[in-house]
Amino acid sequence: MSDRPSRDWLRALPKVELHCHLEGSMSVETVRALAERHRADTTQLWPGGLPEQFSFDGFPDFAAQYFFGLSLLTDAEDLATATDDLAATLVAQGVHHAELTTTAYSHLLEEAGRGMPPEVYRDGLNEGRRRAAARGLSIGWVIDIPRDLEPAGSTATVDYVLGPTAPDGVVALGLGGYEVGFPAEWWTRAFDKARAAGLGSVPHGGETEGPEQVRSAIEDLGATRVGHGVRCLEDPAVVDLVRERGVMLEVCPTSNLRLGVVDDLAEHPLPRLRDAGLEVCINTDDPGWFATDLLTELEIASDLGVTSAHHVELQRRAIERSFAPAEVRVGLLSALDAVDA
Repeated sequence: MSDRPSRDWLRALPKVELHCHLEGSMSVETVRALAERHRADTTQLWPGGLPEQFSFDGFPDFAAQYFFGLSLLTDAEDLATATDDLAATLVAQGVHHAELTTTAYSHLLEEAGRGMPPEVYRDGLNEGRRRAAARGLSIGWVIDIPRDLEPAGSTATVDYVLGPTAPDGVVALGLGGYEVGFPAEWWTRAFDKARAAGLGSVPHGGETEGPEQVRSAIEDLGATRVGHGVRCLEDPAVVDLVRERGVMLEVCPTSNLRLGVVDDLAEHPLPRLRDAGLEVCINTDDPGWFATDLLTELEIASDLGVTSAHHVELQRRAIERSFAPAEVRVGLLSALDAVDA
């Protein structure tokens, strides 16, 4: 077949999604429906009404809109519906396993201004995961620490994750939020506790801040995958560290464009990351807010030189580096072996 695969070929390719935020998966239509259901005032952010497509002036502006959307998830059915809606989209794109990030701190804790009962949060995610499984999608949860909200050095998120009201299927601890002024090393103790309990370490780094965040994610937090990580290229020593430690970078091209990490997708660093011998996987990050989906991101990767054979190998490594149950990994790898690249 052609080196540049069609969208239909990409849809049929057995796939995983490893970097997608549940709260970031909500489309304009979902936000509108939830706002109407809960009689929420949208004019504080969109005086002229909800736009046809979300737009942002940098990360802080994105965060304000994102957290408004998050505030609309007020009960278990909201969470279950959001999870199931995302699952339906992913299954339609040929995704068999997804590791979805959700920010428990922003839903649960009184100091975050919400205070949803933990049992409600748990039940909503569990029900959403059950509905996804019925569609044929395996879900593992990544519970992330919001570095710009949770106090430095806090173990509140990891204590919740390791406690009795955590949802089923938690596979890893993440670290999200605005990087500038919030170094990863502040959460070393939390990640030590998570790793000691057998959870994976998948913090963000090298998105809105430079390569030192990637270095710290690896050296201080024990990361085996790093969310984004594209700015590691600014320091050859950090590139060497990522390669030598075998850390996978969860690359999200449209997200990088929409949040100003890159100015033009044609200049996205994906080819340079691959040329440097770094392991990457392709993901959506916040598909609802960025008006994208996994097939679109894979097409962007094709534009950046990823051939059919390369797509197969990238999926193979993503499956191997996922926290999917062994039987899911084995099945997906077997299905990949049958793909005509």
